[in-house]
Amino acid sequence: MSFGQTARRVIFGLAVVICAASWISLGLAWALDWPQAIFIATVFAAAFSTEAMFWVGAVVLGWTAFANRAELWKKFTGGSAA
Repeated sequence: MSFGQTARRVIFGLAVVICAASWISLGLAWALDWPQAIFIATVFAAAFSTEAMFWVGAVVLGWTAFANRAELWKKFTGGSAA
């Protein structure tokens, strides 16, 4: 594996870790009944980190990863792409 491939995987891995951490913090904020302001902040953090993860994945891993999802959807549903 070349340095470029390794760097891309590390960058996407960091995006996944940040996204997972924000969703874990959202779960903790909900489970521990933290103040509403903190809960709303964790909701925003989870939403933005998830969106950022998708865009980082699209840029770093290439658009074909997202183009292939239509084919996967056809295989899973046996119908046309959504």
